[in-house]
Amino acid sequence: MDDDAAPRLYPDLPGNAGEGPLVPLPRPGQDVTDRILLATWHEALSSALSIDIPHDLFAFWLYPAEGGSVLLGPSELAADHLAVPEPPAIGAGQLGLLEEVIRGAGYASTTTAVVRSEGVEVGLLLFAALAAGAHSHAERIAALRAADILGPTVSRLARRWRRDGSVRADRDPAAESAALAGAAEATAMAASPRDLARALGAAVEGVLPHDRLEILVPGSSPEQWYRLGEHPGGPLWGDPDLVVTREQSDVSGLFSEGDDVLLVGAAGEAAALPALAGRPPARSVIGRRLSVAGRTVGVLLLGHEEPGRYGDDDLAVLARVAPLAAIRVDAFVTGGHLQVLRTHVATLRGVPSRIGRVLEALATTEDPAEATRRFESEAAVMVTFDQMWFALRLGDETRVAMVAPGEKRPLPDLPQMPLGATLLGRVVRGEAPTALVDAPDQTDLIVSLRVGGKVIGAMVLTARREGMFGGLDEEIARQLADAIAPHLELMRRAAVAPPPIVSGWKRSPKM
Repeated sequence: MDDDAAPRLYPDLPGNAGEGPLVPLPRPGQDVTDRILLATWHEALSSALSIDIPHDLFAFWLYPAEGGSVLLGPSELAADHLAVPEPPAIGAGQLGLLEEVIRGAGYASTTTAVVRSEGVEVGLLLFAALAAGAHSHAERIAALRAADILGPTVSRLARRWRRDGSVRADRDPAAESAALAGAAEATAMAASPRDLARALGAAVEGVLPHDRLEILVPGSSPEQWYRLGEHPGGPLWGDPDLVVTREQSDVSGLFSEGDDVLLVGAAGEAAALPALAGRPPARSVIGRRLSVAGRTVGVLLLGHEEPGRYGDDDLAVLARVAPLAAIRVDAFVTGGHLQVLRTHVATLRGVPSRIGRVLEALATTEDPAEATRRFESEAAVMVTFDQMWFALRLGDETRVAMVAPGEKRPLPDLPQMPLGATLLGRVVRGEAPTALVDAPDQTDLIVSLRVGGKVIGAMVLTARREGMFGGLDEEIARQLADAIAPHLELMRRAAVAPPPIVSGWKRSPKM
């Protein structure tokens, strides 16, 4: 081949200095997936490396990201159907067996070296010489150094090659332009976040095939993200099924090292993006952080169930789509927050009249059990909960009686709960006005019951979901607790007060 077509030697590359081997690498812009250029490159590699590693046979296998192995050269070796070890975790024992097979074919000296890139096995080099003793420790070191130098180049090849030996075609510029135009239209026309995700997925499917498209927005902590792409519209975080916890998928961890994510998902590895709410798991994942004015507003993830589906060129396309989506995602999030604020304002405006109805119900009911039952009914209109309890102090300061609305039994006959070092105990002792207990399947809001500057117990609201109570709920709950506290105090005093002394009592003549 002529000088223009031949791969060049780069002696200034890391590993090529000193006495290391000179490794031919393709010039920037050359496509080594071309079969003729590939054969030329293999021949150049064999010739250059023979100076440091004498050999009569140089075999070069590629490990595509989707699994399997592909012989890059020499093509004649394919007729032997030689079985080579495959990822993950190729061990010395497996390489030893391969070398033993080659020695059995008449090559007295053999050396193998695994090509790795970022810890992933992407290729295998095998050098074999007919002469005995041709490979010593120095030749093995040279083979390992050559494998290190080839790592980045072979890794790029592994992302483009398929298990069956075929190569992914280069992307059509016209199709890419059409995808970007479709993405721009999707962001402009989508009426809801769900519409945006579906239209965006349809627009890029031709250039970025995927089984899943996720648009996620961050919560108040790195522990939680919200699946905005599945949100039909309205206030955010209202559907607990759309909340993604760290246990389900560590979204923050995916973007811990930058704005991009590229996971090739080698065969045998667990899915990079687990199944969520009926959506299939994805082994191959590409992602891009969505930013507006330097502020992260969300992330865009595409996933495919096949390993090795994506490469650097796919990530470059996603980087052009992401800014289009980021602006609309930010608008949806801002709109959702504004809708929540409007709801809060409307609720706060209605609280005084609702509290008035609570006070009226309490003032017009003689039966304490009926009064607490009506109170619960009115409170449920203002705060969403599944269960209400009153924890009332009796004679023992270390325990409280647990009273349910509508309870008719006397307080001393009710179950009592020890306070100890609990959040309920802190509220009842007056150490904190409120407390929030947030568990995966339950949320408790605890509010103190106050009468005359003294805490007589606590009101406990329980919701059988995670993260159900916010700041507005706490404010309304405090007002409700202040309304019911005097009535509960009458019940409490009646239970703990000593009976009146009536024996020997005489009516005064003046009465």
